[in-house]
Amino acid sequence: MTRLSDFPDEIIRHILHFVSAEDNLRNFQLVSRRLHNIANEPLLWRTYCLQHFHFWDPDHELEKKLKARASSVGWKKIWLKRRRTNREVERLLDGIVKTTRGQVRSIATICEQGLDAKDYLLDQRFTDESDNYVLARRYWAQAALDSLHRGLAVDVWSKYQGRLDSRQGLDIALGAFDMFVLHDQTHDLDYIVQALDDYAAQYIREHPQSKGFNTRDKAINLVRWLRLKNYIGAEFPISDYRKLQHCLIGHALSESEHTSLPLIAGAIFVCVAQRLGINTACLNFPGHVYVSVEPPAGEDLDGELVWGRKRPTALHRMYLDPFSSDHEIPIDYLRAKLAEHGWPSNDGSASFHPSPVPIVVQRMAKNIKTSWAEVYSLPENDPKITSTGRLRSGVPLRNLNTARYAAMWAELITKDPSNLRWSDTMSNLLNECFQHWPEDLWIIERYLLPVYKRHESAVRNLNIVHRAGWQHVPDIIRMMNNLDSRGSTVCHRRYTEDIHRTVRYKIGQVFRHKRYGYVGVINGWRTRQMRLPEPHTVSFQDAQEEGGRLEMFEGRSGHRQADKIFYTCVRPSYSRLRIAQENVEIITDPSLIPDELFTAAGKYFKRFDRETCTFVSNIREYYPDD
Repeated sequence: MTRLSDFPDEIIRHILHFVSAEDNLRNFQLVSRRLHNIANEPLLWRTYCLQHFHFWDPDHELEKKLKARASSVGWKKIWLKRRRTNREVERLLDGIVKTTRGQVRSIATICEQGLDAKDYLLDQRFTDESDNYVLARRYWAQAALDSLHRGLAVDVWSKYQGRLDSRQGLDIALGAFDMFVLHDQTHDLDYIVQALDDYAAQYIREHPQSKGFNTRDKAINLVRWLRLKNYIGAEFPISDYRKLQHCLIGHALSESEHTSLPLIAGAIFVCVAQRLGINTACLNFPGHVYVSVEPPAGEDLDGELVWGRKRPTALHRMYLDPFSSDHEIPIDYLRAKLAEHGWPSNDGSASFHPSPVPIVVQRMAKNIKTSWAEVYSLPENDPKITSTGRLRSGVPLRNLNTARYAAMWAELITKDPSNLRWSDTMSNLLNECFQHWPEDLWIIERYLLPVYKRHESAVRNLNIVHRAGWQHVPDIIRMMNNLDSRGSTVCHRRYTEDIHRTVRYKIGQVFRHKRYGYVGVINGWRTRQMRLPEPHTVSFQDAQEEGGRLEMFEGRSGHRQADKIFYTCVRPSYSRLRIAQENVEIITDPSLIPDELFTAAGKYFKRFDRETCTFVSNIREYYPDD
């Protein structure tokens, strides 16, 4: 009988590529000294690393290691380190889904692993239905992944602190907005950079002679090529102008139609042109985005030698509109446009100066806020909300809210903290984070707090009133940490006959709103002189949904009327919303529950029980009798 040891080394090496790394570690390499040596060859462990782990934190310098000889890199040690990371993330996620205490701190620890945590988190999004915590595990894995993505985005913007005049990195600075709504999609910062690299490489292949062109011809040839390929400037109805996807460079690059706002079209041209050695930048022009192109030092746009000019002026640059035109835009046309808006139109006007990346980012943030504002006041079932916020994944209204949250971060982190007005929008950001994204506390600590301290230092001697509450970042950090660690009020039914009598419904019951028709699941309740547990406290705006007062009040007859009973609920677009008891209509048919609700419910529930048409509570720490 042929034994494994009878095979030559080459055959055994080939077999090992079909043996899992775990089986290799636990069994195969323990058989004999010879098999141990073969099973620990660096080339094999490099293969294991690339097969098992798709996402790599930049600290690994993976590209550099892949170019080196396999024997010079400790690939097995790297694989073991990645496995330890996965096990640590697994331990932390288990804790998150089983107790509400320490969830924020555990997510911070997961996110500290960087992209090394992403493979495991993505896998957990597909937890099997047989798992007792299936909904919770899927939800919190996605929540941690989303927070990781947001942290990577804010990290990109934070690098412009101290270099607010930089014109480098426009691609990833705009791509950071995509990261806030990336979810499980693949179109991340690396994808954006690679797509633009591919455009540049394709252009060079198709136009090898362009290297000899002067600056003007290079720019005109490139913008015509990009528009001919439909990579920029794709037409769409004016009614679609404010769609969120048009604000995202990753979507513009990956969608077959490549539709986008003029700012994104201009940015794509700028990024490709810079890869081809053309000195170009976006202009912060009112009403529309144009780009400027400058010749190299010592030349004019037509390649003629020039002497004595230190810096190009408006007259020595050329201007393009990649979104709308194949041709150069005359400067007189731009001057007329400035005059229409009442802006300075002389050659020294700031509108003719190349815009630093932070200015472009802030302009995109304003575009996103405008898209959000256009639909914010509409009824929730208005189709315009769905069309405006629809992306490849995610609930449209939540996508819009998340993009607005991204805009808040972008505006704050890319501005000069020494400016007195820097903190004007900070309270809105902190309140938004507290209400809807408490898992982003680590981002506040790592990126906002240092900038806040620089702002405090800059204004310390200007007799500014001491900041408190939502204007004082250290106080908010302490408050959120305390809430995360100490737990909250417990709401019992068993000891109070009044609650038994008046609170009809329980945590986990699914309902339809009698008036508005939406479907949700109850995740909290409140009666006379009770506060909701902290994780269920609704914002002021959310509390207005049902109207009315929560406390006892005097009726017209002079008699004191009983308190109304209110519940908080989960809906696909909202994690906390208040509803009055008289508006609750219990649903017992699982087919009436929208798919998106199962995803949102994971924040508070373990799984769904189809027999009873209820969600199984995962917040028994607060409602032990429900």
